[in-house]
Amino acid sequence: MNSRGPIGNYDLVKKINMEHTISTILKYRPISRAKIAALTGLNKMTVSSCVDLFVQKGLVIELGTTGTSRGRPPTLVDLNENAGICVGIDIEVHQFTVLVTDILGKKLDSMIYPAESKDPQYFVSAISRILQDLEKAHSHRQLGIIGVGVVIPVYYNLQTNVVEYSANLKEWTDFPLLDSLTKHNPNLNIYLNPAPYAGAMGEVHFGRSRSVEHLVYVTSSWGLSVGVYDKGELFTGTAGTAGRLGHSTIHINGKKCSCGNRGCWEMYASIKALYDLLETTPQVLPFANLIDGLRNGDSRIISAVNELGHYQGIGIANVINAYNPRVICIGGLLALLGAPLINSIWKTLHEMIPARFLNNLEIYCSDLGELGVAHGGISMVVRQLPSAIIGYSLLD
Repeated sequence: MNSRGPIGNYDLVKKINMEHTISTILKYRPISRAKIAALTGLNKMTVSSCVDLFVQKGLVIELGTTGTSRGRPPTLVDLNENAGICVGIDIEVHQFTVLVTDILGKKLDSMIYPAESKDPQYFVSAISRILQDLEKAHSHRQLGIIGVGVVIPVYYNLQTNVVEYSANLKEWTDFPLLDSLTKHNPNLNIYLNPAPYAGAMGEVHFGRSRSVEHLVYVTSSWGLSVGVYDKGELFTGTAGTAGRLGHSTIHINGKKCSCGNRGCWEMYASIKALYDLLETTPQVLPFANLIDGLRNGDSRIISAVNELGHYQGIGIANVINAYNPRVICIGGLLALLGAPLINSIWKTLHEMIPARFLNNLEIYCSDLGELGVAHGGISMVVRQLPSAIIGYSLLD
């Protein structure tokens, strides 16, 4: 009998026990050691050993006692929110947004940078400089930058990690974005996801739909795309390019789209479409000023938003017929259009779909506003948090 077998498995067993412990703390925080043991099935000594190591590393903190049990009340433990930061990056055609949060996703800062070039290498260099500055600014934290979630407005092949296609950023097609970012930032954990998928997860993690099982997330900046969330999973398709409903045809022989088709939904219902209706550009009328005009009753802007909502309703009618969602969340810059957009959408839906198929359906604009998609980047990092904590804890 080889007595070295169990010893060889010691590190693996330790890692598994730590993973169970930290995942339970994250899910049920704050929690006592005894409760962790009861939920995981691990013995109390093992749990105490794991928690003590996390406390020693500064990743977990001890709180006060519960004061609700007989005898010596148990001490609660919780995650140290200040142990590291998460970075979410939302790339758009004309700008990119950087969101910085604590370890649990609470906003610490956000910055918007203009995209001075559509060359993907420009973005890689620009964001790498920003990440290096953030690393220095947060070097005092145990975990530093836990991870970076990059959200891209392109169709990204989740199998090859290569940009599959982009109608509005054609220069990005076939670009190995993840490899390039990793080479420039070898010490960081970097995750990529298309905007509709990340936006849906951001809404589920941080928005109003935390208890929702069936969600469709419609997001738009210059283009428009859809993410479908169902019982904890995203529908991504074979290679990760599902959700191209912005390029579904809603107007035969309609406007020419950058994808080559005519009459695409995004040509009538995206932020780009709104600017076309207003016959202006973001450079002349910044989006913040457009929103101010909408809130102040500018009749020209209100009329354009109503027309945009009508076309949104046409596309959403197709979404409802295809997916039968419980909730439809409008995200990205579209979310800032608020009630005028939602009212126009509902008016069109009532004209197109029998009332019985609209029963119990909720449509709302994300409370996360223009940071909704960036929060999707944060959600990518938070989902990997146990691995980051365990990896740090196992270091000598």
